[in-house]
Amino acid sequence: MVKMAKHHYAADIVLPGFVDIHNHGMGGAEDLVNFWQNAEYTQQRLPKYGVTSFLATLVFPETCFTDGTMETIQFVESIVGDSSRGAVCQGVHAEGPIVNDLGGLPKGNNQMSMTEFNQLLDSMPSCKLMTISPHIDVQSGYEKINALVQRGIVPSLGHDRVASEAEILGALQAAHPTQCHVTHLFNVTNFHHRTPSLVNFGLVDVFPNIPGYERLAPPTVEIIGDMCHVHPLTVGILLKARCFNQIAFISDCTAESVPGKKLSYSGRTMEVSADGKCLFVSGTCTLAGSCCTSHDAFKSLVNIFHISIGEASAMVSETPARIAHLKNVGKVDIGYRADLLLMDESLNLKQTFIAGKKCFDFDSDS
Repeated sequence: MVKMAKHHYAADIVLPGFVDIHNHGMGGAEDLVNFWQNAEYTQQRLPKYGVTSFLATLVFPETCFTDGTMETIQFVESIVGDSSRGAVCQGVHAEGPIVNDLGGLPKGNNQMSMTEFNQLLDSMPSCKLMTISPHIDVQSGYEKINALVQRGIVPSLGHDRVASEAEILGALQAAHPTQCHVTHLFNVTNFHHRTPSLVNFGLVDVFPNIPGYERLAPPTVEIIGDMCHVHPLTVGILLKARCFNQIAFISDCTAESVPGKKLSYSGRTMEVSADGKCLFVSGTCTLAGSCCTSHDAFKSLVNIFHISIGEASAMVSETPARIAHLKNVGKVDIGYRADLLLMDESLNLKQTFIAGKKCFDFDSDS
């Protein structure tokens, strides 16, 4: 069968395509909230960085039912699973609107009624993850987390600096037996050694045998891999604390890496940092996403933290795919889509294949 192939390729390293489950897009519109209305702009660029599958991450301003957000959702839903456009959109990561602390997000309606909440979910049948704050959902008896679980959507706890131990445990219990997730661990959260927060919950592989924790599994976690949102010392702590099959490295991409570039985000001015790594709310120290890629995170795992290529690859492919319940991607195996990355021994990406089709070639596309 190999001899009959039309083309033969060789590489020092062959990996499954990267799966980015938190990506806001790289551009294509004047305002970041509209990036996914021109999804092809991002889809055609992601293969250059090894990303073959992604979740389109959407935010929900207060006016989301009237400002064009629903049209963006409709367009994203229309391209899910289409491998002819470049990197494949596998669904949606809804970052909000039921969040307590905004970070860089635009203000949304975190007191949305269940009628409106279900209307929003109905518009996103391909939603795989939703970021939700325990401190907000406890006020209604976790009815929104229950609604997510009933629809097969993974509750991703996050954007919550004040959630108490009891509130977080309540969220985990409401979702049980579904394993919850934590959105960009360490960011828009707090940590204290005596007062457990989402960070404490995200730093253990097995809960202690104490009342309230019975039968519960610690949440999986994602972490922004730009070494800017989270200091390498802290990243190292996570890598020692959790098994690689519980950690997804994400881009949290909000712009291309063009130092000093300015853009709009829900009417606010944003600016890319001087080193091209992050996006800031202009004139402030508030981070609003990253400009780094899954390939950057992968290389950091190997070169900075001395993680094996196999485990580093899993944290940007197999693990995020499993967390988001994505089928047939994230591994090189029988029955999986032929998404492959060919690299040299220095981890430079030479070629990217999506569904067996070459979508990036360093020698011809650089």
